[in-house]
Amino acid sequence: MQVEVSTEQPDNKEWLSHVKIGQRLDLELLDQRKSRCSCELVGYKTGKYVLFRIDDDILPDRFFVNGLAVVCRFLVEDSVGECFAFKSELLQLMRFPDKLVAISFPQSIQRRALRNEKRSSIFIPASVRLDPDVVHNSRSFKGHLIDVSSGGCRFLFEPSHKGSRVNLAPVILHIQCDKTGIDQKIQGEVRNSRLEERGLSIGIQFNVPQLHLDKLAEAF
Repeated sequence: MQVEVSTEQPDNKEWLSHVKIGQRLDLELLDQRKSRCSCELVGYKTGKYVLFRIDDDILPDRFFVNGLAVVCRFLVEDSVGECFAFKSELLQLMRFPDKLVAISFPQSIQRRALRNEKRSSIFIPASVRLDPDVVHNSRSFKGHLIDVSSGGCRFLFEPSHKGSRVNLAPVILHIQCDKTGIDQKIQGEVRNSRLEERGLSIGIQFNVPQLHLDKLAEAF
């Protein structure tokens, strides 16, 4: 899938609408080693700084040098489907009460599309199961479509679902929508999974584009 770089120069505060406290990010230190670590958004002050909690024991404290240039990246999937990235400067490493890093508030943001088309947010009942041609006697799980396009969708399992995260699994998605008259089973593959407040969700890429699914977005 082709990845396109946005040529727009969005407001450098607009990206905040796509993140929330606890958002996972990738932090790259622009030292000789190009060291990288995972971190979690703790807070920010617009125009001043962004504060992260660094995962324990990932990099030695000596790697975090005040004034060092850094690059921060994070993914926003669902209807946006973009990778956000910005360059900044490391302001301070704090070791108590947790390992925290403050960086300067970004001056500009770069955005890259994760897919060729934007998905529309919806919320309709659906079910999913592993492809029976691959896994015999596979069980069907109920849930909801929470976004959709002709090329794929995101499926949210019911809150009671206890399954674990899974990627790259062939599945059959069953959509039944009385409002649009759609009753169809679609083959696809799980490209990613995410566990969040609402529960476990999976991103599904359809094997064949389903152009008629635009009706779902129009109906809802």
